[in-house]
Amino acid sequence: MNLTASVQEDGRIRLSGPCVVTGREHSVVVSREGVLAYFQRGVKAREAFPELAKEDREFLISGTSPEGWGMLFGCTQESDEEENDVS
Repeated sequence: MNLTASVQEDGRIRLSGPCVVTGREHSVVVSREGVLAYFQRGVKAREAFPELAKEDREFLISGTSPEGWGMLFGCTQESDEEENDVS
């Protein structure tokens, strides 16, 4: 995946790149610490970026944006979980 990084005024990092499904640009803003943990130390995305919605973490993992996920599977990840919730 081809991501570009830019530092925001508040010190956080904006990671941007094309969705592998739609080709459209998608961005997430994360902490510097999270970027280092995920990309340099191999920490799992959910641990490195707990502030992100899981749809945005999926973009960092697979390059699939929330819109691309919907195109592939016809629903959002959140609605998938609600359907599979057995509690």
